[in-house]
Amino acid sequence: MTDAFFFLRFAVEKKVQSSLRLMHARSFFYLILNGFILGLAMGVLMPRLRAETAATPQHVEITGSHRLRLTYDFNVVWPRGGDYSATFHLPLPPETGTQHIEHFSSTLKGRIETDGAVPPHRVLTATLHHRKGDERELHWRVEITGLFTTRQLTGGSAASPSPIVPPAPSEFLSSTESINWESDAFQHWLDASGLRRMPDETPARYGRRVFDYFKAHGDYSYPPSSPWNAAAVCRRLRTDCGGFSLVFAAACRANKIPARLLVGQWFKTRELPDGTLEQTGKQAHVIAEFFDPEIGWVPEDISSTLLKIPGHTDTDFFGRDPGYFFAWHVDTDFHFAVPQKTDEHVQWIQNPSLWFSKNAEEASDTISHHWKFEPLP
Repeated sequence: MTDAFFFLRFAVEKKVQSSLRLMHARSFFYLILNGFILGLAMGVLMPRLRAETAATPQHVEITGSHRLRLTYDFNVVWPRGGDYSATFHLPLPPETGTQHIEHFSSTLKGRIETDGAVPPHRVLTATLHHRKGDERELHWRVEITGLFTTRQLTGGSAASPSPIVPPAPSEFLSSTESINWESDAFQHWLDASGLRRMPDETPARYGRRVFDYFKAHGDYSYPPSSPWNAAAVCRRLRTDCGGFSLVFAAACRANKIPARLLVGQWFKTRELPDGTLEQTGKQAHVIAEFFDPEIGWVPEDISSTLLKIPGHTDTDFFGRDPGYFFAWHVDTDFHFAVPQKTDEHVQWIQNPSLWFSKNAEEASDTISHHWKFEPLP
């Protein structure tokens, strides 16, 4: 009887120990499984959570607004003799986020043409002829009057929001001669630099990420170390305002974010105690803008950040204009018929000029030009 009791007790204890071992094994398995599921969920959800956290309301605030008259004077002396010719092609300044043109005039008259860009450029063009006995000195004046603004990307919702007008579906997304984002070289650079857009990443957050990448890896260099096209510039990022703007626009377009270049003149100013505006400098400049459907057009100027331009305590020019900017045109790549070439590729125009016939080339040595900046009431 006693032997039977001990045998039964031993069998029960073995069964219990076996069950406990099985329960521990199952518990460990479920612990591993739960950890795997949690890690997978975090990997899927964290980018979404980061994007949602970043998508706090933002708006572009107008930080300055002035009516300005800009006058450009161009002078040249024709060679002695006659039977010379020259052509001019002058973009008509567009409406942008920083300028609203009220008046445009040119003392040289011509016809207005449009090209095949998307959207098309509007260009004033004509051919000039100089004959023997004609006045040799040529003066060309262009005058622009309009409302010019400066902007800054700011957190929160706008107190009085303005309507956001999106570009047309086909505008500011294509790959072009200079913004050549479809090239293999540029696609490889996007992968190597980690600048593919994340799921649910807002345009504003992506733009900031590209800007920060330029800030960490770029270096301002003029003249640039590579040709002015996005695929060439992205390899080293040693370039100037035009090169950085091309790569920025290309990165945005490659990730389905409309982006464009503004090409023209930057007028450096300071506001006096009485509210009037004083010009302190001027330079040819290029900046980029990208479009966020919740914000509108957002500017960026990495060149001014890298150069740490004087007169600004804060040199972060993402979402911020460094000053009043006049754009002759949006984007790049014109093709003109000029006296010495039927299809001249002109990347951008920052000052109006003339293309001379071969026998009048010496006139180029006599060219002078001058900008005048006038604040208006």
